[in-house]
Amino acid sequence: MAALHIEPLPPRTGPGDVLKFVAERGKLDGKRVGKIALIGRGATVEVPDDKANALVAALDGATFRDKPVRVRFAGKADYVVADHFSRLSKLLDLEGAAEAFEAKKRAEEGRDAGDGTTLTAMTLKDTDVGLGGRFLLTFSRKNNSGPLPPNRLGPGSPVLLTQTGSHRRGLSLRGVVFDRDERTLGVAVGPPDDELPDEATWRIDLAADEVTRLRQQDALRRAHAAANDRLAVLKAVLLGERDPEVAEGPNPPAPVPGKEGGEDAKSPSLLRGGVGAGVFASLNGPQRDAVHFALASKDVAVVHGPPGTGKTTTVVELIRQAVARGDRVLVCAPSNLAVDNVLDKLLAAGELPVRLGHPARVVPALRERALDMLVEKHPDARLARKMARDAGALFRKVDKWTRAAPAPGEKAAARREARDLLAEARKLEALAVERIMDEARVVCATLTGLDSEVLGQRRYDLAVIDEAGQSTEPACWLPLLRANRLVLAG
Repeated sequence: MAALHIEPLPPRTGPGDVLKFVAERGKLDGKRVGKIALIGRGATVEVPDDKANALVAALDGATFRDKPVRVRFAGKADYVVADHFSRLSKLLDLEGAAEAFEAKKRAEEGRDAGDGTTLTAMTLKDTDVGLGGRFLLTFSRKNNSGPLPPNRLGPGSPVLLTQTGSHRRGLSLRGVVFDRDERTLGVAVGPPDDELPDEATWRIDLAADEVTRLRQQDALRRAHAAANDRLAVLKAVLLGERDPEVAEGPNPPAPVPGKEGGEDAKSPSLLRGGVGAGVFASLNGPQRDAVHFALASKDVAVVHGPPGTGKTTTVVELIRQAVARGDRVLVCAPSNLAVDNVLDKLLAAGELPVRLGHPARVVPALRERALDMLVEKHPDARLARKMARDAGALFRKVDKWTRAAPAPGEKAAARREARDLLAEARKLEALAVERIMDEARVVCATLTGLDSEVLGQRRYDLAVIDEAGQSTEPACWLPLLRANRLVLAG
């Protein structure tokens, strides 16, 4: 039997709920499902080996009680033959093992590596709650005694928090740095299982991103097993087993409104010769040829050129032309900075992409297009926050009922009402995410930032990978899991 891991699951989910989800959404006889183990906010499920790959494809991003879940292989891949994908998988494992060894060694020795990756003797100064239930923890030196030492822990850095000065010594939480100044460091974490004691001291280490490695391993495994679908065709083209196809006699791009030089590109002065509009009108001959070729490619196209030749400008116009003809586009790059570079140019050209990823990892000037920020402004999310506040008020009211005994059953009813309000708030917030993602014609993210909990089972007509020459191959298979065509630029 193969093991699949499903997360995050809603509160009060039982094995029967998981069995029903796997059997119904995966179209599998429930009698063929093996052991189901609930672990934290997730579950590990045993399924037949011959159904595992199809089940991951069917369940990953599927909706479980109004919210998409992530589904991945829980065990190590067992490649029958040593092929291209098994070699890449082995290299990822070696890299992950080396990073884990170094991190463990530093933590066991309780030492600072001296390279700016560790802060010790930190105390919890403030706690707040952010969008999606994230806990926003602010740390400083004990008694706010002075500035932080030089370190490499900036906004967007994945970190490991370890308690070092309480009875729960060794408790660890994974998080992302969302803010820093001279004296404090802010870290966003998932809701902890228990209260964080004020008297604890903490060690903060720059962490390897284990989630990233697992996503890449899953992508390799799914690509390896792909058959009789679009991913299988793209795999054959990329591995040189078949030639890519190009449409005969591609039509020139149609006029696309946008912005150029600060003017409104809807101005007739920017529609030149019926060839295109805005940015396209300013492209040189090779850049226009690249856009025509990429639009005509049915499988894979490459936009290649030395630095300074306008590849990103060409890519932006390709995206605009694809959107104009009705395509949905997934735009990726290996780093947050590279993604934000494309995002900035798309905004300047008049497009309104949605940027996935933690807001702390997005350039401040572009954060208004981050999904979290868009959700925060959505009417459904505003109503959800009001419901969450009302639920909190109810819980506090119940806690204060100590002197005068309430009527029988009144406390239980109030708690039940508060829980129902929280559940409805979560549904409204999830609905806001769904509506924003449904309306988005362009989605921007790092290669390894493609999250099924956000993307659900959405597919895209075109995936564009900018700075492809700086990417690693395992990461590039992630957008291919949900795209029909691919353009590599670099």
